[in-house]
Amino acid sequence: MMRIFKSLIGVAIVLIAGCDASPPAITDDPELNERLESLITLEGQRRLDNFVLPESDDFARIPQDPRNPLTSEKIRLGQLLFHDPTLSQSPLYESSRGTYSCATCHHAKAGFQAGRQQSIGDGGSGWGERGEARRPDPRYPLFDVDTPPLRSPSVLNTAYQRVMQWSGGAGANGPNDETTGFWSDKGVTRVNHLGYDGLETQAILAMNSHRMDNASTSVVATNSEYQALWNQVFPGEPVSDEKVGLAIGAYERTIMASQAPFQRWLKGETNAMTSQEKRGALVFFGPSACSDCHTGPALSSMAFYALGMKDMAGPDVFNSPPEQLGRGEFLTTGTSDYKFKVPQLYNMIDSPFLGHGGTFKSIREVVDYYHRGIPEQNLPPGTVTDQFKPLVLTPDDLSDLTVFLTTALRDPDLGRYVPSSVPSGGCIPANDAQARIDLGCN
Repeated sequence: MMRIFKSLIGVAIVLIAGCDASPPAITDDPELNERLESLITLEGQRRLDNFVLPESDDFARIPQDPRNPLTSEKIRLGQLLFHDPTLSQSPLYESSRGTYSCATCHHAKAGFQAGRQQSIGDGGSGWGERGEARRPDPRYPLFDVDTPPLRSPSVLNTAYQRVMQWSGGAGANGPNDETTGFWSDKGVTRVNHLGYDGLETQAILAMNSHRMDNASTSVVATNSEYQALWNQVFPGEPVSDEKVGLAIGAYERTIMASQAPFQRWLKGETNAMTSQEKRGALVFFGPSACSDCHTGPALSSMAFYALGMKDMAGPDVFNSPPEQLGRGEFLTTGTSDYKFKVPQLYNMIDSPFLGHGGTFKSIREVVDYYHRGIPEQNLPPGTVTDQFKPLVLTPDDLSDLTVFLTTALRDPDLGRYVPSSVPSGGCIPANDAQARIDLGCN
């Protein structure tokens, strides 16, 4: 009732002001707010707070790995390391040393995704506006370019994911508690033995997977700014890839889309969303059943489903990625084949390549795919998840849902998570010659 009371006061103020001037468009609607609040809370059975993302400095509310507690100094160190191309110390060719970083494939302007269908790390060149112009460096043999076979998932809100990667293979806990018999010293599970949660595991894993290991040979070991931070965070510890991964994982835990309109509405700013966005939220939490899988603060979950979406393919895809088995990549029982982790949904519009293969080029394409409920791939009988079936939504429902996913879930200021510079002096988020020109670093 307090939310509705505030809404009525706001409407009254607008009407009074309208006596002397044309009133702004009113996006508040007490009846719509009441319907939406009732739907999200299941008529009072749960709280709106269940969906609120914490601010990045609210450590008490951010999920943490108990073996890697958050501190301001560790987060600052991780922020610099995440964006600094100095970590690219193990490229296949010397020409690429110091030219790429974690942020090359997960940068703020693309919603902490890559900005293109297939990310390119070592052996990449150029940038464009938000990574869309990055291409294989012609000096590199194409098969040596670091081009992963799956779309680079967003780092946003990943504190709410106990395991990482589309297969969920990175991480020792949560859904992987009982999978230890499938871990090996190769592939996605190869550092799970360290016992960390997904974000920390993924960060450590990426150091090797993306040719950024040997941090001890980078300027992190000699630069005065890095050394001052390092000694605060890891006193008496030498620079190592594991510790670098822990700092990066800590930073990633704080990257929250907490200023998105839907988040502001949840916190009581009832006019933060337009009426159409609110109608779209009613569809999301209602007849579309989206929230059955996409739930909690990040609108994600630790569930895995086979939806028959296509693997990565297209003119901007290199090195012919093989068939992807999802969770079946390491759980080799056959029952997990083609099942992929439920992703978070914020800032999707910033990098319009969706699905595990990045084959959907707009949010509306994904909405229509779920509405049709017909798999694109011809998977073995009984593989497609039972919940994936045609929906009964009106054209207005589909339009409203698309608007909610596009604009109500977009945080407009992810740049607040990016440092103004890095100690190495490298260009953020890529440092090769063409990227430096594109980004104005020369």
